[in-house]
Amino acid sequence: MHGPSTARPGLSRREALGWAAASSAVMIWAGWAVATRYLLGTSRLGATDMVAIRFLTSALLLSPHVARRGLPVRRLKPLSLAAIVGGGGFAFSLCNTGGLVFAPAGHSGAMTAPLSAVFTGILAHFVLGEGLSRRSIVGLGFIVSGVAALVGATMAGYPPTVFIGHALFACAGLLFALYTVAIRRARLASLDAVAISAIGSVIVYLPPYLLLFGPRFLTIPIGELALQALLHGGLAATLSVILFNIGVSRLGAARAAIPAALNPAMTALLAVPALGEVPSWPEIGGFAALTAGVWLASGARLVAKPPLEPGGRAA
Repeated sequence: MHGPSTARPGLSRREALGWAAASSAVMIWAGWAVATRYLLGTSRLGATDMVAIRFLTSALLLSPHVARRGLPVRRLKPLSLAAIVGGGGFAFSLCNTGGLVFAPAGHSGAMTAPLSAVFTGILAHFVLGEGLSRRSIVGLGFIVSGVAALVGATMAGYPPTVFIGHALFACAGLLFALYTVAIRRARLASLDAVAISAIGSVIVYLPPYLLLFGPRFLTIPIGELALQALLHGGLAATLSVILFNIGVSRLGAARAAIPAALNPAMTALLAVPALGEVPSWPEIGGFAALTAGVWLASGARLVAKPPLEPGGRAA
């Protein structure tokens, strides 16, 4: 008589949807970074204007959902609410968009999402109790090597102001990690999390923006305004975050962050034909190290651990 099977189950339909959703979100982020870097060099609008467009558009798109279901903010603790509004909203966007003023799009892809994956893995371990693999220490070593390669290439071929962009990308990565863990902990539905982030950002960010700059985004041609609204509000602020939240709900915060490992190479490749930003060999080495490092340092497995039986053994 054969004993019970010890084979691990394959990828479930739920997990497959989670991987597809999280990967699609990362693809949108890569395209957004390249397109935004281009627009910052050609449009009359700056980063602060693009952030305003982003959340006005997203809030309008989500208003039917909010009218139908409301916003479940009462179930959130103040710190969680702040992490969702700031980490997935205006503070994250100001750092990430502002960083593209100073640094190449490829560096955004190499820092924001990868560092977010690392911060998410660490925070998910300590805050949510999600498993951290022993591979994490190796992954962190790869990431340090990748960042060192980028910094070295920056010192050799870029103006000193590029380091401002790097600092902003790192801040954006930490902010989005806080957002990821907060929505996981609160078990928010995807649309609820995005709506809280978008509408909260409009409430907090728009008044000081209008006070300082006025509705400057209304001075550009309607066609460009529609393009900016689609890029920042439709794709980046709404669709990509919904997709990423689906990944978080089906995979867990740490595993949902793994596709971020693809972001450095994807963004760098898109930036070559679109922006003429050809990476140097040290930068290419840095992208490769970061890709490997994020994969390892997120501390997650492609397939979830099998559940434990009452006695503590794997089922």
